[in-house]
This record gives sequence, C-alpha cells and structure tokens, in this order.
Amino acid sequence: MILPRILVLLAIVFWGWTFVATKVVLPYVTPVELLGLRFLLGLPVLLAILAAKKLRFNFTPRSRRTVLFGSAIITAHFLIQITGLKYTSATNTGWIISVTPLVIALLSFLVLRERISRYQVVAIGVATIGILCLVSRGDFSSLGWLSSIGDWLILATAHTWAIFTVATRNVSRQCHPLTVTVGVLLPSSVVVLGYMLFTSDWSKFLHLPADAIVALIFLGILGLAVGHWFWQEGVSKLGATRAGLFLYIMPVSTTALAVPYLEESFGLFTAVGGILVLGAVFLAERLTSQIAVTKDQG
Repeated sequence: MILPRILVLLAIVFWGWTFVATKVVLPYVTPVELLGLRFLLGLPVLLAILAAKKLRFNFTPRSRRTVLFGSAIITAHFLIQITGLKYTSATNTGWIISVTPLVIALLSFLVLRERISRYQVVAIGVATIGILCLVSRGDFSSLGWLSSIGDWLILATAHTWAIFTVATRNVSRQCHPLTVTVGVLLPSSVVVLGYMLFTSDWSKFLHLPADAIVALIFLGILGLAVGHWFWQEGVSKLGATRAGLFLYIMPVSTTALAVPYLEESFGLFTAVGGILVLGAVFLAERLTSQIAVTKDQG
C-alpha cells in the first residue's frame, strides 16, 4: 500500500504549491484569465485520463442538475480564491484553508442534519482563534486587521468548498469521483474561456516571463489534472478517512515553498495561528472518529 500513499502525498503537495504558483502568475494576468488558462492546460489531460480508464459520464437528469450547480459553485470558489491571493500571502492561505473540514462538518449539520460532536464545536472555537491570530498577526490592539480582505476571501473559500462538497456528496458516491470532477469543471471552463475570448488580449500570454509560464503549466497539469487523478487513485485504495489525514500536510507544503521562494514571513503568530487551526481540525476528526468506532463496537 505504499504507492497509494505516495500518490495522495504528491496530490496534497501539488495542491499546497498551487497557492505559491498562483502568486507567481497573478502580476501578469487577471483572476479570470488565470483560471481559464489553468483549465485550458489541465482539462485535456483529465479527459485523456478518463478515456484511458474508459470512464463515462453516466449522470442521471437529477445528477446533471447537481453537477451544474456544483460547477457554478466551483467557479465562484476558484475566482474568490485567486482574487484573495492577490491581497494575502500563500502561507496564510495554506493555513486558513485547512479549516475546511470543520466548515464541512458545520454545514453538514445545518443542511444535511448530520450529527456534530461537542469536540467539533470546541474545535471550531479553537480554529476561530487560530484564524484571528493569522489574520491579525497578533495585533489585537487595533481593528485594522479587520480590513485584511485577502484573508477573509480565503476564509470564504473554505465555505464555498464546503458547499460544493456537501452539494455533490451524493452524486460523487453514485458515480466515479473523477467523472464528477471533470463534469463539474467542463461547464466552468466553457464559461470562463468563452468570456476570455471577448475580453482578453491573448497575445500577451505569448510574452509571459519564464517563471509565470512554468507556474501556469504547474497549475494546469500538476495542480489540476495530475493532482485530482492521484488523489482519486489514492482514495480508492486507502479510503477517504486515511487519505484525509494527508490533508494536514498541505499548509506545511505551502509554507515550505512560499517562505524561501516568495520570501514570505513566518512569524510567531503565524505559527501559533497555524498550530491552533491544524490542531483543532486534527483533534476534532480523530476524537469524533474514535467515538464513532467505540459506539459501533458497543
């Protein structure tokens, strides 16, 4: 079972590095253009993987409506996240995004009426304190940190991803998750690329600097196509629970690249905030799963 772990680990590292790659490309293109170019590079690879695996789009009429709704949500998610990265660091992004499992738990409780444990409630409180440390950088004496629009936009994407996850949960169980991923991304790419046809100066993409080109190739091929492929392959062998533990590596992978490459700072309150967020999510999931196993055995 070593190969599935390697695939999941690589997917998580790739996803953590996408925040850094996005920061590299953003000075030269708009958020819409970055997303469109990422689709243009990554979707053909994903479609080739589907063809090689002989997977088909066998959505029911109801599933198609869910996929279209998921496509609208994921488009908003990407655009909000890319815009947020214009105003905050890749490091902060990686740590704030890690709160997503708690947001999913809360949304599942509110929408799907799934149970939420007292440990998850406590974890949400602890994670909130951690996010405040990240956003304020420890400066609680003034309210200037409330205008940290980038951090708040990134926090909003934890919620958009939670909405997407909850909305597409059933169809992802009924169909192969990779076909759902591609089915969601296809309408989004048509809309975004169609918009770019009428609004973008495509000639400027031919004059991007080398580092931006490399970052775009990474975002499209490794971050989008290969990352999702590796993740689905790993999850199919390990199971969602064990694969999910690797998600805690994402903010670490982001920070490990962002600090030396982008020369981002990593101060005391960034460390404290990150530890609180990551620790809260980890303990909530571990304690909740242990209680569930104990009840099943009882």
